[in-house]
Amino acid sequence: MTRVKVVTDSSSGLPKDLEKQHNITVVPIPIQIGNGSYKENVDLPVDEFYRLLDGETMPKTSSPSPGDFVETYSRLAGTAREIISIHVTAKGSGTCQSAQVAADSVSGKVKVHVYDSNTVSMGTGFLSIEAAKAALEGLTIDQIRERLDGLRDKIRAFVALPTLKYLQRSGRLSHGQAIFGSLLSIKPVIEVRDGLLEVVDRVRSYPKALERVAELAAGAVSKLPSRVAVMHGNSYDEAVKFADELKKRINITQLVIGEVGASLAVHGGPGMIGVVLLPE
Repeated sequence: MTRVKVVTDSSSGLPKDLEKQHNITVVPIPIQIGNGSYKENVDLPVDEFYRLLDGETMPKTSSPSPGDFVETYSRLAGTAREIISIHVTAKGSGTCQSAQVAADSVSGKVKVHVYDSNTVSMGTGFLSIEAAKAALEGLTIDQIRERLDGLRDKIRAFVALPTLKYLQRSGRLSHGQAIFGSLLSIKPVIEVRDGLLEVVDRVRSYPKALERVAELAAGAVSKLPSRVAVMHGNSYDEAVKFADELKKRINITQLVIGEVGASLAVHGGPGMIGVVLLPE
């Protein structure tokens, strides 16, 4: 029996190959579109999600239910003594709370430790990978948490949005703000800071927004060797070009190019590009 198993949620953006390589269990984020209910990366293909994103009914995402987590934890109970469940920032999602409710309800079967990543997307993914590596080394839960604590505050994340449309449709931006921003061709640059999304700059074109993200990313890690994830909204080719630009500025030890989860895509829309950095 394995000592520790790692669980995360699909908002982590963890690519399938890394999920399998590190034996990480991913709980899908529920997506509601009209009367239809889907599970991210399970029964809603990426291209279909973006088609529906521009439909009459705005997709809505929610946290996995406690029942979803109970099913996952119970399934893993026979293969592990303990579970560490690592999730998107509790300041922007109820996923950690849902996981904790489930953890309490299965305490007689397996000990589950819920860990708040205090970040989003591959920030959560990098922590999940690190936890899986530590578990493979035979570290205890306390030792794994200590390692994650040492990495969590180092993670930096920046996002460029090509349009304000989806922020407005998802309710994160007022209609007046969206119209005003669109008239001025404002493209926001967002940073995940202390678990919250904050606008750190506004520029007049999307290429300039990407350039600003590259500048901020390079400044955030300086010359330190860093793990880097370039996350995109249905724009793989542009993400590859952006990654090539980062290679000129950052000492990259691991590069991941992946699709952002629906929980971010509903706010950023197609074409959004972000970067997550973990200096070593």
